[in-house]
Amino acid sequence: MNKAIIKKVVALYLGLAIMMLFSNKVRAEQETSDKKIIHQQVFNQQVFEQLKQKYQGSRWLMLLWSVDCPPCMKELALVKKLQQQKQDLAVVIVNVDSDEESEQQRQAIIKHFELTQLTHLYFRDGFEDHSRYLIDPQWYGELPRSYFIDEAGTFHGKSGLVTKALLDKWLLSSRA
Repeated sequence: MNKAIIKKVVALYLGLAIMMLFSNKVRAEQETSDKKIIHQQVFNQQVFEQLKQKYQGSRWLMLLWSVDCPPCMKELALVKKLQQQKQDLAVVIVNVDSDEESEQQRQAIIKHFELTQLTHLYFRDGFEDHSRYLIDPQWYGELPRSYFIDEAGTFHGKSGLVTKALLDKWLLSSRA
């Protein structure tokens, strides 16, 4: 056999082997990413008090959302974009879907928007009204619902889709 042909065949096999190794590495990284555990907690009074203590003296945002709320998805997309600008966003995401069927959807949405680093809470089945009341006795469940909490710990609630400008101002600037 001609040496040039042998070199080409060896180079071809070597290239294929490298491609296979790279492909396996990418697949393994993707599987690891897909298996990322989303740390979720049931929303209750104790957890809520811990959050308020954690963020005491600083501004933070609490977003309430549902898997079947299109405007909520827009807000989650906005938070994703903000997270790309600032990794340590003071944002807590609370899912109001309390049924077990929503758990997989909830996790898939969080992964889709790459928000696994944020604090995630969800309402416990049978305690939805109580959970809403803990957050705000004047809130009746309309979504999306956002709470802008200032340095003094005062909650400023807003129903409906928040704008990117408002989120930028609240989360990225040093003063509101």
